Amino acid sequence: MKSVFVTSASLALCLGALTAPALAQDADTIKIGVVAAESGSFVSAGHTLPAGVSLAVKEINDAGGVKVGDKTYKIELLKRDDRTDIATAIAATQELVRDEKVAAIFGSESHDFTLAMAKITQPAKVIHFAGNSTLAKVLNPQSVAAGGENHYLFQSEPQEFQRSGSTARGVLSLLTPLVGHPLKKSVVIVGNDATGQFLTSYYVKALKAEGQEVPEVISYPPDTTDFSPFLTRAKSLNPDVVHFWYNGDSTLTALPQALELGVAPSYFLFGVDPGIWKERGLSADVPVAMSCVPICWGESSNANAKTYFTNYFAAGAPKGVTSSVSLLYYDYVHFLADAWEKAGTLDPDKTVEALQALHHKGVVSDDLAFNASHQVTHATEVCAAAPGGDISCAMQQPPAEAPAE
Repeated sequence: MKSVFVTSASLALCLGALTAPALAQDADTIKIGVVAAESGSFVSAGHTLPAGVSLAVKEINDAGGVKVGDKTYKIELLKRDDRTDIATAIAATQELVRDEKVAAIFGSESHDFTLAMAKITQPAKVIHFAGNSTLAKVLNPQSVAAGGENHYLFQSEPQEFQRSGSTARGVLSLLTPLVGHPLKKSVVIVGNDATGQFLTSYYVKALKAEGQEVPEVISYPPDTTDFSPFLTRAKSLNPDVVHFWYNGDSTLTALPQALELGVAPSYFLFGVDPGIWKERGLSADVPVAMSCVPICWGESSNANAKTYFTNYFAAGAPKGVTSSVSLLYYDYVHFLADAWEKAGTLDPDKTVEALQALHHKGVVSDDLAFNASHQVTHATEVCAAAPGGDISCAMQQPPAEAPAE
């Protein structure tokens, strides 16, 4: 997801909130918040968070609410647009924590934003869920232990070695029979920002673990629209696969240019749903793989996902490149409600204990559970469009261990 430089002014805002106390909930309502880019440059992913959380809240409330001990609560959702601006995200988090008395916050989809927001949520003992694999930088058994600086922070996306590993394996297994010969050389093209660099380091290791030669990672400025110099460089390396990594919006700009230049005999588009491929009438004369974060809405092999997305779009959510990102949040609203019921209290420490002990049946997995570092594990769905338009999809399980350095 998006990464943005944190200014000194923004950090000052964070530090000013470190002593913010957690406030009590209203008598019959549990307030939760979501902070996401509903406008600005990262809206394609940002709009999915409030849509997924809103659907879960509606389902819980329509079913009667959350029974905590001998009392039943309805959930009230407070949504804040961070406008793809880190200072706005910080200010919104401060308001939700200090003024609105939220018990939990979901977001942001932007990695750096989440780290800044956690400086506010954690001292205030607010349960915080975020689907950012870069949280591995701060989550470990010590930091999430009782009294640790991130005790109330939970990563709702698998560790990056798992997501990258399952993606690489799925892409190569689907493309190989379509290309008709073994795939040996991969070139990765990625946006040149902090998140792109972090994610790509894992993906390159995953490709190499699958036997790929990766002669070069080609980075482009995040706002690039003319990819021809980068694609020309990639073509000179004679790759079997060009992997457009990390930003789904950019890849849909780059792919037509790559096809025109005949850069490779196959391609992979990270974070592009086959539903968008079909709705936009896209086509290619070579195989094109796509992956979803974590499950596709346009052509899924997951029966639970089909029901979820029917309800998700019926509630008014737009069909976007990364609509599936909503599942990194939807499941965890239900998970949190289960934890409150199991704990029998809204006390944040008891809630964390319940979250760590529970196994939740969600859409992305029948057995969602947090490890000792507050991280989950589940499969990733990968699809491939054959020349002519036929699309096939498969859920790919993650590797058990990170590849050797």
